[in-house]
Amino acid sequence: MTPLKTDLICEIIRKSQCNLLERKGVNGGCSNGSDHFEEMVCNWVRLNARDYREHFRCCLEVLSTSELGDILRVVATTGKDLNQILDNSPSFVERV
Repeated sequence: MTPLKTDLICEIIRKSQCNLLERKGVNGGCSNGSDHFEEMVCNWVRLNARDYREHFRCCLEVLSTSELGDILRVVATTGKDLNQILDNSPSFVERV
C-alpha cells in the first residue's frame, strides 16, 4: 500500500471516530468539555478504538485512492462516520 493511501485511511478513520463520538455526546445530552462526556469518550476509546480502526482499515484497504478521497470529503464535511457511509456497522461501535 502506498504512503498516500495509508495516510488517507488513517485520516478517514480518525475523523470518523471524532464524528461518531461527537454524535454520541450530542445524543446523550452531553456537552463538550463536561466530565461525563470526557468519561464516555475515554471509555469508548479504551473499549472500542482499536477494533474500530482494524475493522475499517480492512474495509478501506480495498478501495482506490480516489474513492478514499471521496470518503474523506464526506466524513470531513457531513459529520457522518464510516458506519453511516459504508453501511456495515460492527456491534462494538454502539458499545459504550
